[in-house]
Amino acid sequence: MSASVTGGVERAAVLAFLAVCVDAGSGPGSPSGLGPDEPEAVVDAVAGLELPPGSPVLIAMPNGRGALAAFFGALLAGAVPVLLPPAAGAARIAEIARQLGGAALIAPRIDPARYGAVAVHPLDGRCEAALLEAQAHQRYQPGEVVLMTSGTSGIATGCLHGIDALLRNADRHATAVGQCADDTVLVSLPLYYSYGLVAQALAAFVRGSRLVVSGPPFTSRSFAETIRAHDVTVSSLTPSTAVRLAAEPPAGRAALRVLTVGGDALDPGHVGSLLAGGWLEELYLTYGLTEAGPRVTTLAAHREPEHRWSSVGVPLPGVRTYLCDSAGDGPGAELVVESDTVLRQRLPGGAPTVAGIVTTGDRFDIDADGYHFFRGRSGDSVVVGGEKVWLPSVRRIAAGVPGVRRVATTVYRDDRDELRYGLDVAVDDPGPRQAAEIENALNLVLLRAERPHRITLSQATTEEWSK
Repeated sequence: MSASVTGGVERAAVLAFLAVCVDAGSGPGSPSGLGPDEPEAVVDAVAGLELPPGSPVLIAMPNGRGALAAFFGALLAGAVPVLLPPAAGAARIAEIARQLGGAALIAPRIDPARYGAVAVHPLDGRCEAALLEAQAHQRYQPGEVVLMTSGTSGIATGCLHGIDALLRNADRHATAVGQCADDTVLVSLPLYYSYGLVAQALAAFVRGSRLVVSGPPFTSRSFAETIRAHDVTVSSLTPSTAVRLAAEPPAGRAALRVLTVGGDALDPGHVGSLLAGGWLEELYLTYGLTEAGPRVTTLAAHREPEHRWSSVGVPLPGVRTYLCDSAGDGPGAELVVESDTVLRQRLPGGAPTVAGIVTTGDRFDIDADGYHFFRGRSGDSVVVGGEKVWLPSVRRIAAGVPGVRRVATTVYRDDRDELRYGLDVAVDDPGPRQAAEIENALNLVLLRAERPHRITLSQATTEEWSK
């Protein structure tokens, strides 16, 4: 497969990159650990599946070199990789396969009967593949990637990107934070996050940096231990994990040159705590969204006065932003992003993106110097414990349970001032059996962090029943 077909990704560069990647705290016997030669075996085994060009390949692998080998292996084979949460249940994976026209599934262990497959094919390493039913296959273009967006538009929806655009965005992000070939990058965010994949893994790939792959769950202690053990110089966190790190800063020899934070707003007080810890040289606050490819703005907080710590900075080179008045109620106005790294198409079935423009659904103010201040999200999207949840998808799942007549979502803060959401459900019979059926339906599809924190049942009125 030529480099032009695979968006500039070449086999030799991939194998050289994977050869120096490290699975933090794991060895060949772990679910994500691969031996020295196994990444190449996985790449070759994916090619050996002989999938038609442009076939979507669903990858539900734990964070590690194995997930990256499957991702790059699919690209090099002319297929289209789709990274999924490794904890996703069979019902969720099957729905994504149906919506996106998946041709194959790669995971550590697969029960083929649950996906309508006949058999599984070992891919060496610690994973295997199942070829999915051919009747529903969708074809995209070699060199394309699907990034899932369950938090912003639905459980089984994604963004179709060109790998060339993702690499371009990764390079721009690396430039903004000063990342170079001498750096060792720790990715502890899930690789199925666009932030973890593009701003960390692909940024390391394009810059020639050494990559250390860890993974959830995050603890301040394990984060500091990994930094020390692997001489990590660059890493990234979500605001929720950055807050935990600010409360329990690394002690001793753990020291980072660069920490980037992105995914939601970070309180300026926590910015100050991170900078005052003495273990960090440079702190960058960033904003992005999967649809944009994903990074949009960056603030070098360590170089800015305190009044700008509530900002997410200015646009990356090649990115233009502006505000429009269609964001609904609340402060600020909706941010619009124009860039050559935005998605090619929303999936499934969306129209191709026009003129490299995407509306974000996020409300911002922009000051006279071009600094962006995040003010809030669309009322149908909420960030809970670091996971972005698209509430209409949750409501649709609950509404599909027999006996349910109406579903509403309520966003609130708990006793610890943490953002949560609940379901208010009108049903024919508001008893424990109906509650259990609703919970079971949600648990089949939603990740643990995406599930509602409370479900309140009420008796449906005659009007609701008639609808």
